[in-house]
Amino acid sequence: MSSRPHILLVIPRGEAVRNFLYSDTLKALKEHARVTVLSVVYDTDLLNRIKPHSDEIIELKEYQAHPIPAYLRTVIENAHDRWLWSKVAQNNWELRDRRAQQQGRRLQRAVIKVSSRLLANNPCLHALSSLERYLHWKLRGTREFDDLLHRLKPDLVFNGSHIHGFAGELPLRVAHRMGIKTAGFIFSWDNLTSRSRILVPYDYWFVWHEFMKKQLLGIYPRIHEQNVFVTGTPQFDFHFKPEYLLSREELCRRIGIDPARPFILYTTGVDRHFPEEHRHVRFVIDALQELQVAPRPQLVVRTYVKGTSPEMKAIAQEKHPDVVFPPVAWDARWFTPAHEDLGVYTSLVHHATLSINAASTVTLEFFLKDKPVINLDFDPPGSLLAPCDGFHRHICFDHFRPVAQSGGSMVARSKEELARMIREGLMKPSLGTANRERFMKTMFNGTLDGQCGRRVAATLLNLAVA
Repeated sequence: MSSRPHILLVIPRGEAVRNFLYSDTLKALKEHARVTVLSVVYDTDLLNRIKPHSDEIIELKEYQAHPIPAYLRTVIENAHDRWLWSKVAQNNWELRDRRAQQQGRRLQRAVIKVSSRLLANNPCLHALSSLERYLHWKLRGTREFDDLLHRLKPDLVFNGSHIHGFAGELPLRVAHRMGIKTAGFIFSWDNLTSRSRILVPYDYWFVWHEFMKKQLLGIYPRIHEQNVFVTGTPQFDFHFKPEYLLSREELCRRIGIDPARPFILYTTGVDRHFPEEHRHVRFVIDALQELQVAPRPQLVVRTYVKGTSPEMKAIAQEKHPDVVFPPVAWDARWFTPAHEDLGVYTSLVHHATLSINAASTVTLEFFLKDKPVINLDFDPPGSLLAPCDGFHRHICFDHFRPVAQSGGSMVARSKEELARMIREGLMKPSLGTANRERFMKTMFNGTLDGQCGRRVAATLLNLAVA
């Protein structure tokens, strides 16, 4: 019998492949432990890439929850939003109201709202969450994970994404009921205030930075502080690794732009969350044509694979001069970045002169590189969006508001400001440098070092043998 600990990595979504299989986490774990990978992504390319660093790779299948705990979950999510009442929760409330009205479910929505207000307190939420966990386990539709865990006998089960990966929930719930140690990674910096209540029972928690740790402990007061670990996020590690950096000439050759001229990177959002964004892109294209600077900048538009509108795709087909929409190498089913895309994206951030994005994590990556960023705090020109659909709401969301207030990015509140800021970002890239450095140092406090993947691995190893 091996004395090495056995760790089960659960990969319930494509982006967790990037974070924990493509990063140093898997390789570092394999140096000191037996590692089994349970993954929804199960294609030949991935299997060949991670096989040398794992003892066994198993396909993770998703099973529907029983209707009773599924309905209870809906009640809990609404009550949690009402109790938390973050800016995103308020926005979700409005969107649900509108959707119920459109679908003729106003009475059902009214019942949910009344019950949510009654249940919106920590004791009720804790009791309901405990009931949901028991019912979800008791009424589980398969015993597959019971059998699997009995066979594997892992010392620790780690979920690489606590949200947006429902397939990963049942194996963690079963492991917890069997007395196996469980750990979960809070996937993104916005999740604690923008996503609903965490219902999977974890023994240990991994977060990006101290601010997220404080948020987690504030929202879930029964979690013990010593069980929350600040590791950073491995998705930023690639920016520190030379092997993922293409030369400027090679990058520009691949995407079809002139390496002798600067380029602006515009990253789009999911179309359903950022409606009419193609109008912003059209405005930027026109603004760059009128810009009197030399050399004339180029525009690279990287669309979001999780949702690109037909109108945005139409712009890409119009073949505007000095504008490219490079293909994004992600698997369409699981939204998994191909390994080669890591180098392309890392190089885009490294070589770009300026970023334009509505309010995304890309802002932090440009802060990391000390490059100017423009965030969009106004609706696309010519659009008529309701406030609950507008771009301003994203700037005000709890996770992003500190970024917008930091002075590290330029926040455009009109198309005139956007045009002016494009020029400023190109001509005066050092504006905001001190604010960017201060913000990143305060928020990440030393975890931006390219070692997050290894830090996650070291923590998991320590927990597995504890």
